[in-house]
Amino acid sequence: MGISNGLCLCFQKNTESDGEALLVQNPSSNNKNNNFEKEKTDKQNISSSPQNDNNNNNNKKKIVNERNNFDKNLCNIIFKNLPKRETTQLQTFKENLKEKIQNMYDKEKAYIIFLWVCDNIVYDAESLFAGRQVDCDPEGVFKKGTTVCSGYARLFKNIGEFIGLDIQCVSCYSKGIGYEPGQELRTTDHEYNIIKLDNNYYPIDCTWGSGNLDGNKFTKNINEFYFLADPELLINTHFPANDRWQLTKRKYTLQEFLKWPQINNNFYSYGFNKYYPEEGFIELNSNTQKFTIWGNNISKNNAMSNIFLLENNIYQQQLNLDKTTFLNDRIEFDFIFNKKGRYKIRLFGNNDKGPTTHSIMTYIVNVHNNARQELKFPYCYADAKDINIIEPLYDNIKSGQNVKFKIKAISPEIDTLIIIDGQWHYLNKNDDGLFEKEIMIQTPPGKNIIVGKRKDNNDCSCSYMVAYTII
Repeated sequence: MGISNGLCLCFQKNTESDGEALLVQNPSSNNKNNNFEKEKTDKQNISSSPQNDNNNNNNKKKIVNERNNFDKNLCNIIFKNLPKRETTQLQTFKENLKEKIQNMYDKEKAYIIFLWVCDNIVYDAESLFAGRQVDCDPEGVFKKGTTVCSGYARLFKNIGEFIGLDIQCVSCYSKGIGYEPGQELRTTDHEYNIIKLDNNYYPIDCTWGSGNLDGNKFTKNINEFYFLADPELLINTHFPANDRWQLTKRKYTLQEFLKWPQINNNFYSYGFNKYYPEEGFIELNSNTQKFTIWGNNISKNNAMSNIFLLENNIYQQQLNLDKTTFLNDRIEFDFIFNKKGRYKIRLFGNNDKGPTTHSIMTYIVNVHNNARQELKFPYCYADAKDINIIEPLYDNIKSGQNVKFKIKAISPEIDTLIIIDGQWHYLNKNDDGLFEKEIMIQTPPGKNIIVGKRKDNNDCSCSYMVAYTII
């Protein structure tokens, strides 16, 4: 079953790093087999070089494509019968694990170690942002249960090598937390693993596979894209210091890597796979920029647009998204810039599991020229990020006229929206989270009407979200 995915978009002016939270995803499967199916390997023309041989690409793709066929129920049974990390030593744990999986194939062993490390080790965001030294030695990581990227990679290597796997630790330049398109990277800042299976090499990143940062808070969510990750996709975010570990069809330069947009790890797990423009820092001499995101089973119902210009961490103006086209394999849309400036465009996606959205990629657009007459948008308070204004999009509403309000709730916590126009008008909500109502504007010119939210109809308080000027 394919993943249906959607898109919402966020403009920000003045840049700052942001993370995105994910939900815990417990391994489960309906596969009843006690052993994984061993794939047939072409033994001819096998290359032992770190650069994967083109003649072995079919076998390479088959291993990657079959990672979702692993018996996760069996994995859970193995994990339940392992000694608890908190009450055992690393050596004892490895001996127990080796005994239980010694008859499995190498990729099965690697998968079990990947799942265990991702599920049992927590990213030490607190120490990272406080500037404290973090223990990355495998013994220390196992004992404490927290670390950063080097600790994840070294623990995976330590356990895997004891089991008999061929694993490397690789340093790379990465586009992770704090990175923005166009930023210069002077030193490597991330570490992950390369594993050799059937005389081919594959990337594994337990750090990015274990979860995400939401600000300085780590939220665990196992993302299996980073187990036997496709090198042609991983190169968007991981640029090895030694180009022999790129494992791509052609070698890229660091300068090329830095030109691409920032891709977040949900981009691939939500089913997206390609994007346009290919450069992440865009110099624009007009007022319109077209974007295209390709993916699997694009769903119009799950797609949202939430576009803001951010100044000094306060949402000031909602910007304009025009001509959105939803096709089976892609979403196409135009951004309309209403004034010159440097914009940070963060694209958000969601899937068919609920309304929660997460960042998938980031562009920086430097708008030099603007031919369109500047339009004025309503004032947006901080909570405006939880809604998408469909109409009226622009400010300056005439007093005495009927105005139709149509607002899409992005946050699932929003149950009641109101328009304050001398009195409170409750908008009607449908099952899709769309609030609508036509209102005769009674407020005199020079005043404001407010869009606000309440938890429910019994709540006497109201949080301001958007303010329209009456003319």
